[in-house]
Amino acid sequence: MTTDSAPGTASLPASPSKAGQSGQDHPATGHRLAQVLDLCRSGRPEEAEGPYRDLCGSPPQDAAGLLSLAEAARILGRPAEMVAWAEAAVRRQSDRAEGWSVLALAFIAAGRTDDGYAAAAEALRRTGAGAAGEAAAGEAAERETAAIQAHRAQALARLRRGQLAEAAAACDTALRLAEGAAQPIQALRQAQAEALGTLALVRMLEGRAEEAEALFRRALSHRPVLPEILGNHAALLARLGRDDEALEQAEQAVALRPRLTGTLHLIGTLHHRAGQMESAIAAFHRVLAVDPGHLDARLRLADSLRVAGHWQEAAAVCRDGLTRIPDPEDRSRTALLANLGTALQTGGDAAGALEAYRDALRLTPDLPEVHNNLARLHQETGNPDAAIEELRRATAGRPLPLPLRRTLLSLLIAAGRTTEAEAEAFGIARMAPEDAELCFGIAALFLQGGWRDQALPYVRKAIRLAPDVPRNWIAFVEALRDAAPAEPGQAADEGLRADLLAALGRPEVESAGLSRAIAGVLMASPVLRTLATLEAGPEDEGRTLDGRSLALLADGSLAGLAEDALLLAHLRAAPVCDPGLERALTRLRRVLMLALTGPGLPDRPSWRTLCAAIAEQCFLNEYVFLETDGEFQVLAVLIRAAEAALASGERPPAVLVALLGAYRPLYRWQRAAALQALSWPEEIARLLNRQVAEPLAEAAIQAELPALTPVSNPVSVGVRAQYEENPYPRWMNTGLLPEPVPLSRFLHALFPHAALPASPAWDTPDWEAPEVLVAGCGTGREAVWAASTLKNARVLAVDLSRRSLAYATRQSRRLGLKAVEFAQADLLELGALGRRFDVIHSVGVLHHMEDPMAGLRVLRGLLRPHGVMEVGFYSAAARRPVLAARQFIAERGHPPTLDGIRHVRRDILGLPDDHPARVVVRSPDFYGTSACRDLLMHVHELHVTLPWLADALAALNLEFLGFRLADPAVAALYRKRFPEDPAMTSLARWDRLEAEHPMIFGGLYQAWVRG
Repeated sequence: MTTDSAPGTASLPASPSKAGQSGQDHPATGHRLAQVLDLCRSGRPEEAEGPYRDLCGSPPQDAAGLLSLAEAARILGRPAEMVAWAEAAVRRQSDRAEGWSVLALAFIAAGRTDDGYAAAAEALRRTGAGAAGEAAAGEAAERETAAIQAHRAQALARLRRGQLAEAAAACDTALRLAEGAAQPIQALRQAQAEALGTLALVRMLEGRAEEAEALFRRALSHRPVLPEILGNHAALLARLGRDDEALEQAEQAVALRPRLTGTLHLIGTLHHRAGQMESAIAAFHRVLAVDPGHLDARLRLADSLRVAGHWQEAAAVCRDGLTRIPDPEDRSRTALLANLGTALQTGGDAAGALEAYRDALRLTPDLPEVHNNLARLHQETGNPDAAIEELRRATAGRPLPLPLRRTLLSLLIAAGRTTEAEAEAFGIARMAPEDAELCFGIAALFLQGGWRDQALPYVRKAIRLAPDVPRNWIAFVEALRDAAPAEPGQAADEGLRADLLAALGRPEVESAGLSRAIAGVLMASPVLRTLATLEAGPEDEGRTLDGRSLALLADGSLAGLAEDALLLAHLRAAPVCDPGLERALTRLRRVLMLALTGPGLPDRPSWRTLCAAIAEQCFLNEYVFLETDGEFQVLAVLIRAAEAALASGERPPAVLVALLGAYRPLYRWQRAAALQALSWPEEIARLLNRQVAEPLAEAAIQAELPALTPVSNPVSVGVRAQYEENPYPRWMNTGLLPEPVPLSRFLHALFPHAALPASPAWDTPDWEAPEVLVAGCGTGREAVWAASTLKNARVLAVDLSRRSLAYATRQSRRLGLKAVEFAQADLLELGALGRRFDVIHSVGVLHHMEDPMAGLRVLRGLLRPHGVMEVGFYSAAARRPVLAARQFIAERGHPPTLDGIRHVRRDILGLPDDHPARVVVRSPDFYGTSACRDLLMHVHELHVTLPWLADALAALNLEFLGFRLADPAVAALYRKRFPEDPAMTSLARWDRLEAEHPMIFGGLYQAWVRG
């Protein structure tokens, strides 16, 4: 943190007669001088400027008056003028110690440390014993004050040289003098406070925070409060991470002393750290207005401007700084050139950035950060191989520092140099094998390049080293998102099994993202593989078990599945998304049911646990598993058995209740209330909560939901009917982040090249607590995401379907979210709402409207100035497999009912692998009833193209910020294909890339736009 060295207030005599001047100044000069000092000390430097300048033209001739001018120059932030006036005062009266002590402090404030130390020594030489008697008392106090200030000046000089122990000793001497003073007058008490403040500064720099805090408190007890000490105490608070307190104190300091450059710099730094770029920019501008040569403030201003999206202004600030250092060989130009290159690189001026970086390296060749940026510049311009050579040439065979090794790894990934990238990653990891941060960084680089397989071992190591860090688990899910199924006969990875099980218990993990990876591990089980490969035969339509199934029951293999913790956790947490595992579970459910009515299925904990977990899975996927006529017949027998037990006052066997829930949702059974009234083992109680209590709670919520608009558009009515029958999606968790982030920081992370914020409106209180609309929220996953991810967000979530809204409301209450409100409404009618929003989210909605443009126009009208919106549309190119499947379904005439959807899925799974419709089997939505209907049998859907999207945005004056991409490899592909567009905001280029790679959007454009 930058601090103010607190040169201190010059201790001026109370009247000219005590100065020993040769002559009395004109009374008008003394009056004007007092006026200037009063304006300076009351925090009104602008008003003081004019009278001060007048005095500069006709300065006082006495030493006391000149020292007063030096004090005014100090407060006005003019250290060179302070030196000039103090030197004049010393020339007028060279034997006066006070003049030398003020000159010492002036030299130090001007950066002339050696001169300051020498002047302080002169002051101490002149502080001998004074005359005795009453007349000498004032002069003695003045000499004592001068001695204290001289010792303090020497302490500051030592501090500037980094001699902390010597600085502390000088402060101790000053404080001993102050404590032994015979008459502690105001000036002497002030000098004591300043010495305390300087010693506190020394202790702070030594890392002795508690001592520094106590010393600052003592210094600040002096009245009036000295602004420099207040500002330095703020710096200590900032070092201790107490940023709010630091900012409050710093603001108080500059209110008293508006040109306190060190404290203004601290204010800018604190705002920058908090992501409040516009406030940081204002603070750094104030520093440069006082001191245009303040290099660090200029560099931080340029960085804040760049981060805020004002890259051209950032470049101008750097260029202005370079004009103030005219010598082209001056190495102090290096940082300005490096920042200039960064600003130009951000703005896409590759040639200008290249020139600035090379000029910086010519002055200071060994700059890892500049080599790093230069390498990334080559990468962005589509030449990672040149970037690799640049890095290797820059180090001339010497070992690369860690930051550059990371850059080299990312370049090797971008260049597709697999063997070298893996070797480099291994070498980096060996530098600190127990460093979780390092392992995560390697994994993140591989993930950004789309190399999930290479990322996985590093993210797993990061998890082992730091299992409580949320981002490690988020990266783990990303690394396994498209995991390939296990090869036949492949041994199970028990370590991966343990990691997957732990991940399912993490709040930041979206369980559905791990379904494929879990299936790959589970299908290494011989029992599940056997179940998946049992061929359906004529006996499957009957009510008896085949020989192989009986053998699995007899040898205990099936009971062993109840001990598989990963299998049980997966069945409870997310729909199975693997055809082989689905076949195994479908067969397992049938075997367990027929065993209960045939050979018998004992009501033991293992069987209860397994049957209840299957029931939870079937409830999650809405009973999408096929069932045979034989199972249907046995189900009727089981229902009658359960009803008979309840009628006789007995509790049905727990395993029987679990199997009933594996075939039908228990809340629809008329005896559901009677089941709830009984005492059950834990696994059945959990099942009843999910299948009875939660649906009944949703029914109650549904009746209470407000309706904000009518729903009368014919297409809206049809869509509402579908989602009342099939709410979508039935989610269990959304991957909640541990801490919400400010909206501006979230957007900067998504779109670092975008001009964000582009207006002061982004720094208004509204952005501290953004109003969010989720238009078409479905079952609430996106609303919950917004309420939990965006700091202080207030969310209104609307949908056509009351049943979907009831599910959303229950889930948000379960998660304890207070700032989200759900209501029924038609998007087309929201224009009459009378509200405006900072953020609008409407993904997967507009393409289900009769006229998507009409819906987009309504949303545009609801957006506040400078607000942002995420909209999602089906991609015509990526939906080709879906269109093929829809045609296939239409040819067979399957209805969008549960049986119809089951048969659709059976038919598509039976297609040859090269059939265009079979691609839909890869979609997670294929594995649930409502989800499959939404994917393949929707009542109304349209598809758009990127040229259509570009025209729509232009017509509504919406700026395209970028796509939210599910796969980081897509961004890497775009950058490699179009290096001239690092911001990735050209829809025309995206259209060309999609033509070359039709599936890059995964079926859906998710575009962020700004009003």
